[in-house]
Amino acid sequence: MDGWQPVEELTRWGFAHAPVVMANEAHSGLQRCVRTRQVGVRMVRAAHEAGVRRLAMEALPWQPDSAPGPIRDIPDIPPGQQGYLAQPEMRTLMTTALDLGWTLWAYDAVIAVPADHDPAEFLTLEFTNWREREQAQNLCQVLAAAPGEPLLVWSGNSHAATEPGDDGWVPMGCLFPGLSGIDPFVIDQTVTVDFGHGSRSWVQGLLGPLAGTLAAYGGTAGILTGQAPPQLTGYPADAVVVSTDNALS
Repeated sequence: MDGWQPVEELTRWGFAHAPVVMANEAHSGLQRCVRTRQVGVRMVRAAHEAGVRRLAMEALPWQPDSAPGPIRDIPDIPPGQQGYLAQPEMRTLMTTALDLGWTLWAYDAVIAVPADHDPAEFLTLEFTNWREREQAQNLCQVLAAAPGEPLLVWSGNSHAATEPGDDGWVPMGCLFPGLSGIDPFVIDQTVTVDFGHGSRSWVQGLLGPLAGTLAAYGGTAGILTGQAPPQLTGYPADAVVVSTDNALS
């Protein structure tokens, strides 16, 4: 594969080179970049063409029997309850997979909160790294439930990053290869998303010269990181998706 491609081609290429493809959505609290989930629908359909039939999702709850899956129905959401699973484009993502005959699988850490728990502990590096390791180990459990079957992993933000942070953070994407023996193909969709953290001049410098290319692909396209523009050199993923649709809502 050479140069910018539609996300479908990027997804198919990923599964041609790895049995596990990890892709992400962008969110901040209950705000999310709807585009990233809409692209996820396209990835599911392309993965289906590549023979994939299982989707592991960070946002899914575990089964009542403490099993990660298989989940064959969208979880019921009580009236008035908020959360990622209640948001319409997330439900469309799940429905797309289920309608194609896929099964869904949970893999996030199971967090028990005692009555005397200090919420500040959830903000510590120790807790964050514990959760990342739990996610990686749980994905190994999902793989073990169907040995040899390919798997699409749907994560949030930077959990699938392939490099550790400078502050000692070790994401799930760094831990998974050592625990599973599988080097996944990681696609990052957050690179141009506006999280409202400050100046985005470098993003505009990236998108400006790509205006014509992105327009040709409907505003969103992907590329292998090794072929990406200089602004993305060293980005911790195997491929990135760049888009003109970057708002959180």
